[in-house]
Amino acid sequence: MLFNFIIVTCLLLISAEENIQEGFCDASTETCQDSNSALKFLYYDVNPPEGFNLRRDVYMRFAIMLAEARKAGKKLDWRIVLPPWHRMYHWRTEGKSSQPLPWSAFFDIDSLKSYAPVVELHEVFSTPGNRRLEIDRLYVLQNYENAFENGVFEEKWQLVEDCGYDGRYWGYTNVTAKEVVCANFQGKISKLWELVSLHPSDRSVMFAHGEIPLHSAYGTKAYWDCRRSMKFNRSLVEAAKQYISQFLKCKVEKCTSYIAVHWRRQDFARSRKRDVPSIQGAVKQIKEALENHVPNIQRIFIATDASAEEANQLEKGLKNFGYKVYFYTPSKSELSVYREGGVAVIEQIICSHAAYFVGTHESTFSFRIQEEREILGFDSRTTFNRLCPDTGKCEEPSKWTIVS
Repeated sequence: MLFNFIIVTCLLLISAEENIQEGFCDASTETCQDSNSALKFLYYDVNPPEGFNLRRDVYMRFAIMLAEARKAGKKLDWRIVLPPWHRMYHWRTEGKSSQPLPWSAFFDIDSLKSYAPVVELHEVFSTPGNRRLEIDRLYVLQNYENAFENGVFEEKWQLVEDCGYDGRYWGYTNVTAKEVVCANFQGKISKLWELVSLHPSDRSVMFAHGEIPLHSAYGTKAYWDCRRSMKFNRSLVEAAKQYISQFLKCKVEKCTSYIAVHWRRQDFARSRKRDVPSIQGAVKQIKEALENHVPNIQRIFIATDASAEEANQLEKGLKNFGYKVYFYTPSKSELSVYREGGVAVIEQIICSHAAYFVGTHESTFSFRIQEEREILGFDSRTTFNRLCPDTGKCEEPSKWTIVS
């Protein structure tokens, strides 16, 4: 299975790289950006330090923004260009690589397209042989200094002179913008259409700092319709299911043989000490979760960014009570294929199928697992649970249950 995955993944990445280098134009898929095309393209970027799971959420904001406009019979000629994954802060080895990765390395693109018209970046390079892509207008979004001026949060935007864009363009030096415009912005993402309408003849518009606009439909049916379409790459799903079958002894969609814990450390252990437990505190809480909610389960899967030493301490503490502890630790060959982003996805899938899940407070990694479990139909009581600080009880996680 690993061999088959290697072949499929390599073909995907090679294909993407060839298209990036040589340009791509295929009228049959309506992704050709040439002089005769009536299509328009919406690009966006996200603040570089933001992680994989926040970026997934930003994608949803743009996808819902366009899908809702199309439902109203507007913006039918626009396509969202998926921003390649480049120098991710939390991907320790992969993040240092200069080679951006396409969305197809992690997600099922056909499923994404079932909700909103999206294309990969390599699909919109202008013509074969043309190695440059020029975007008509780049809007660099900024927060207002005072979001609650006069004590009121008001949706608004204002063009300003002072801003900066570092010119990353997802790591590509052959992408530029004809004009850079600075804008203070606050409010729902649908308000971005007002900026787009300033220049109706633009065929390509980009928004830097796409994380600034807020959701237009958080928690609504539109939100969950979009979220359901974000299916993972099939090969990653198969790798996760193979691990579940081999090590956690389960072959069904909803497993009863293990619980899963997302134990966030590193930056959370340093900057959020009031929200997360110590190692011994985590051992105690995981043990109590098993005893109180799933007393017949002995296997524990841990997804964590902890150091090897911390992970060993947690494992030892739980084994002292007779529990079996599992981590997904890829070999060097597996890591070279899956990449760190793929490993994180595999961990999320494994956590999503567990009989019971315990997450980390305000971690987007945990949020995405909770959403996945909602889609799979798990009881909310087995999903919306968190590790608390050692001081005792803490605020329960918000229950964002699915809306049909």
